[in-house]
Amino acid sequence: MTTSLIEAFEMVAQALQLAPRIEAAAAELAYAGSLVEEKTWIDAARRRLTTASESVPADLLTRALRLPELEPVKGDHARGVQGAVVDALEHLHAAITFSGGPRAPLLEALYYKLKIVPLRRVGAEEFEAFWGDFEKRLASTYAKRMLADETYAAVGPALEQLRKAFATWRGIFIAEPATGDEADAVRAELEAAAKRVDLAGRQAKLLAQAALAPLKDATDAAALLGLKKRRGREDEDTHPLLEQDPPDPRDPTPDERDELEELESHRA
Repeated sequence: MTTSLIEAFEMVAQALQLAPRIEAAAAELAYAGSLVEEKTWIDAARRRLTTASESVPADLLTRALRLPELEPVKGDHARGVQGAVVDALEHLHAAITFSGGPRAPLLEALYYKLKIVPLRRVGAEEFEAFWGDFEKRLASTYAKRMLADETYAAVGPALEQLRKAFATWRGIFIAEPATGDEADAVRAELEAAAKRVDLAGRQAKLLAQAALAPLKDATDAAALLGLKKRRGREDEDTHPLLEQDPPDPRDPTPDERDELEELESHRA
């Protein structure tokens, strides 16, 4: 297979994005009691894609984005990584709230006047400035004393997750471009990973589409998985369940959200 580095990057990224969608599709198919063969197909799709995806190092795409050739796709991928940092920031807020309560002074010490939602859209320079300020708050005498208290023992993992997420973001935006032997090694690793996941990804996708066909008619292939169409290959039919990521299990379900809104109305 001869392909550009951008195409290799997209092949790997698409395979990794497809995996959780097939898991969600399998869960949906589990409710259909009569589709015995279809369930074996979706299981085969999961196994095939899992085997291929597990061979891809978790940080490969991040390291690859330091290659000059991948500058055109750097922005799109980095926005997702930036969103992961904000998710971790919200998780830390929730962990502190759980440990110290919604009026915990530590929340004000760390999040005072911090507007989290806009952080998903700001540029690299502003995002770096935010982190510098947040690290100063974390390093304050009060924050260090509170985080060392046993009351906030459960906050440690959330804080570590946040720091790792930001380190990943910084590795894309701040790190110097890869050159020389390092760049050549990453290019070879990316191309090898693309070869491993490309066939498995296409086969898993076809198996999943066949399994889901009885649930709903296949849709226009132009929106395949909500991802960009690769040059030189016809898109196959797909199913709406494979076009979007499954919901975050940490988010409230519709019933849980209704319950929370009802509690909030009573408080008002």
